[in-house]
Amino acid sequence: MRLIKRGWQCRWLPQAMIVMMGLLAILPQLITGSTIVGTDGIFHFNRIYDTAKQISALNFSYFQMNYGFQQSGRVINAVYGPYFAYLAGLLLVICRSWYHFQLVTTFAVYVIGGWGMYRLAQTAGARRNPSLVAALIFMNVGWLPRWGLDQNMSGVGAAILPYVIACGVVMVKRHDRPMQPIKLALLMAVLCQTHVLSTLMAFLILIPFWIIGLVHAESRSKMIRDTAVAVGITVVLSANVWGALLSLYSHNSLALPHASALAHNTLKLTWLRDKRRTVSRVLIMLFTGQLGILIVMRKRISKVNWLLSGLGFLVLWTTTGLFPWHLVHRLVPVLSSVLQFPVRLTVLAYPLLLCGLALTFSQPVKPLRLKRWVMLGAVLTTGVLIGTNVHQIAKTSVQVRHHRVLRHLGGTLLIKRSPEQLRQALSSQHPGILLQLAEKHSGDYLPVKHTSKKGSNSPSNLYEQQILWGHQFYKFTVLSGGRLEVQWRASTQLQYVIPVVTYYDSSLTLNGKTLSRSEYGRTHINAPIVWSKKGVNTLILKYETPVGVSGLLWVSAFSWLGFAAYGGRRGWRRYRAFRGQKIKVKR
Repeated sequence: MRLIKRGWQCRWLPQAMIVMMGLLAILPQLITGSTIVGTDGIFHFNRIYDTAKQISALNFSYFQMNYGFQQSGRVINAVYGPYFAYLAGLLLVICRSWYHFQLVTTFAVYVIGGWGMYRLAQTAGARRNPSLVAALIFMNVGWLPRWGLDQNMSGVGAAILPYVIACGVVMVKRHDRPMQPIKLALLMAVLCQTHVLSTLMAFLILIPFWIIGLVHAESRSKMIRDTAVAVGITVVLSANVWGALLSLYSHNSLALPHASALAHNTLKLTWLRDKRRTVSRVLIMLFTGQLGILIVMRKRISKVNWLLSGLGFLVLWTTTGLFPWHLVHRLVPVLSSVLQFPVRLTVLAYPLLLCGLALTFSQPVKPLRLKRWVMLGAVLTTGVLIGTNVHQIAKTSVQVRHHRVLRHLGGTLLIKRSPEQLRQALSSQHPGILLQLAEKHSGDYLPVKHTSKKGSNSPSNLYEQQILWGHQFYKFTVLSGGRLEVQWRASTQLQYVIPVVTYYDSSLTLNGKTLSRSEYGRTHINAPIVWSKKGVNTLILKYETPVGVSGLLWVSAFSWLGFAAYGGRRGWRRYRAFRGQKIKVKR
């Protein structure tokens, strides 16, 4: 008993428990050897495979994708988490298979998210044990587990957002220095390089914290200056993202992600199963208890707790069918493609509510027996939620191993349907094999003509017809300088739709002659239509990056290198100071 008590009081217990939870989450896959490919798996695997091949071949192409997406030359990474894609690509080069890549990234997302939730609760003023309980719950609900189960990028955003909210808490609590400009700027820049939608959510949730912090700040002018510094640093560090977005959208009409009915993608109640569109009744009961305690103990609850819990309940309301999403859809129809699922807002609601819960459990409660019962209930609830999540992972891992390999086939064209071939491809040290067997015909960010088309003429269906069905009849070779060579043999002089995608800044060279835009036709998704000569034909595609955009790419890259050097220097100075103190103590 004394040993257990000593272990519970150990300084490193929270870190150890969070790491153990991360290991527990990937344990079913370690046992079964399964790679879970969910709704967005093939899409993101294509993005990551492209950067991995660029790194291994040392042939970089920031805009044009020459390896992923059937070597179609699409532009996706430049506008969708570019640095995350390159970091993940480097990891894939090291791991060599999708199986090992998934184990490492899933574990990392769990640990980063869990530690972020713990630090958020600690920053808000919660005690250690309630903070740890909140972290363990957060690791097993909502969108955080969705990276491992479905490869949703909102899961990665969910892992980073608690750190951003912690900066908001500091704005409210520290009146002498409410802003942490460098830390906040780095976090926002990391989100920009990972998931733009999560960046927008982070910006929106920080607004109420910033306003309250400004009202109570000892020096409002200093807070405004620090805010300007944070914004400036963020803009510089993310120059590659907004530079690419401005360049592409100013000359191209890019297809948005598929539209979804907002009102039909709100939270649904279930008893135990927790998916991205459902919430466990157990978790709702926990939040209901939190609301009841807030009301009963309203005079003793801190203002920070009220703010976090109030914002959490407000955001949670927007994720449910009680919010007027039908009206919002009519007023702002673009949200059906940008937000798509109101349930995504739980990436904000859950950390806010769990942080408030940790603060409530940290509040002195009399009699002591009541507090023990409350904590026991929270611990049991945590155990139920952990068990539910791990059971779901285990069940999916077994299904993948013995039944259906790819869980969601929406938007996926299977070239080979053999489950054994797909399993071998997922474990193979040649990750490109999987992308040859399962091809994704997503229309996201395709350059389309201004006339909107749906149904059989939607960008995704046209991509399937014009790219997926035709690319096997052509030979693709990646040349130096990020160029893509396409060869085919024609029996007579005819017009051919070449299975690649062109943009305003794309250049085409056909059989040695550079074509102007008026010398070739384009389909609705801007696949080029060219005249072929009899015999072998060669087309070279290259994305000509504008000079101004190239400058922004270098500005962002050197800024990150500068901050890395600055952080390394500060870390070295702290280490030397720490060593100096230890030497003095020994003497």
